[in-house]
Amino acid sequence: MARATTGAGVPRYRMRVPLLCIGLFALVLVAAVPARSAGLEDYVGAFVGRADVEDPTTGKTGVRDFEIVVGPAKDGGFRIDWVNVSLVDGRRDVPGVERRAGGLIFRPVEGEDWYAEAPSYNPFKERDELAPVRGDPLRWASFGEDGLTIVSFVILEDGTYELQRTVRALDGDRLDLFFERIVDGVVVRRITGRGYRAD
Repeated sequence: MARATTGAGVPRYRMRVPLLCIGLFALVLVAAVPARSAGLEDYVGAFVGRADVEDPTTGKTGVRDFEIVVGPAKDGGFRIDWVNVSLVDGRRDVPGVERRAGGLIFRPVEGEDWYAEAPSYNPFKERDELAPVRGDPLRWASFGEDGLTIVSFVILEDGTYELQRTVRALDGDRLDLFFERIVDGVVVRRITGRGYRAD
């Protein structure tokens, strides 16, 4: 049987080899390009979900519903607000349910790729310098491969320290939540949860 050739008399299989190599090389290049980390614009919106709460020192556990809203702030910063509702036996329509709300504003640090907490504005008080040794918490945030990470550090009255770290990671419209509270090197609270975009 005659071997298939091109019009120039070159065997077809010899032409396919370079094309195959080019295709494989292109795949390697694509695989070598890291996926883009989610940034502020990806997190803007509202998310609702549920989380498990654990105290590793006592073994006590609980469940809470949460709502998170992320939006832009002035000077290229962002604001994050949240509401946590601690459930009783998995319910929120019974006595004993606790609701806590909070919010923070962050502004970008000039020349850096992270954000520092913006001081709250009080028109009746001069702006004070942050004093960690007096118990003022230091808070900063960053967007990276792990997600939106917010860290809070404070020196306690007895000279020990408390560190809180919250990571919120996006996967499409899903938001995975991880939180740890560490007091003087000991994890005293751990929270893991999952929410979904609600807007």
